[in-house]
Amino acid sequence: MSSDNDRRRHTRYDLQLPIKLHRGNEVVEANILNASQSGCLLHCSIPLEPGGHIETSIPELSVPMTRLHVVRCQATPMGYTIAAYFESASADESAIARLADEQRAELAHLRWLN
Repeated sequence: MSSDNDRRRHTRYDLQLPIKLHRGNEVVEANILNASQSGCLLHCSIPLEPGGHIETSIPELSVPMTRLHVVRCQATPMGYTIAAYFESASADESAIARLADEQRAELAHLRWLN
């Protein structure tokens, strides 16, 4: 286990989930790559400044409108990966795990069909 995993308080689950980020009057489309009870890793087409915040809600994970605090932003060939934590809300771990399992099963089924 890496030192990053040793520091984490909550289990992270791989997901593919589109969300909308609200930054003032601007709405930015992003995708959740993984999530835990306390935060998520996003893929976005624009950079977000570490130390800044954005607002979002994630009904699929039982997260009401909350602020996401940007921890880091890293450029990739396809955009930016953004690590963020939830300010006041806590995602429902059972909802995250269930969605991750459903997506894994769907992917396995699609691979089997091909």
